[in-house]
Amino acid sequence: MRKIITTAAALAALLSGSAASAQGLQVSYATDATMDCAAIAAESGRMDQLVAAANAKVGKADGSAQGASLASTVAVEGLARSGMLARVPGVGMFANQAAGMAKQRAAQVRAQAESEIQVATTRKAVMVGLYTGKGCDAAPTAAAPAAAAEPAAAAPTGF
Repeated sequence: MRKIITTAAALAALLSGSAASAQGLQVSYATDATMDCAAIAAESGRMDQLVAAANAKVGKADGSAQGASLASTVAVEGLARSGMLARVPGVGMFANQAAGMAKQRAAQVRAQAESEIQVATTRKAVMVGLYTGKGCDAAPTAAAPAAAAEPAAAAPTGF
């Protein structure tokens, strides 16, 4: 009985992962056209960070699903070897349902992260287009000597 409670607690911990918050990221905003070169480069860098964070979420979700599957297998095997599976009807089904719920949650997190990656990648492409369209890579004019030292560091990556 103690093993069942321990197994249930472990599976509950897997299921109680924090829900990913909706960031409300859009591909473009009305104020994008008014951004200067530095703001465009900063936004492009932010999109790179969002993609990296979303990729980490995908990896974590995949690991969570694999962990749930392994925990279920170990729990059912342990219950079978101890004889509890035969004495307590439905206990194996409980372990399998808990693992199924964890896998379902992992699939939801993965789908949301993939959606975030799609939006952030598209927004980055918009930022690169704005950066190029505004001539941010062009040679600096005489009126902006201070900005001449920064364009290489501020240029968005991914051309």
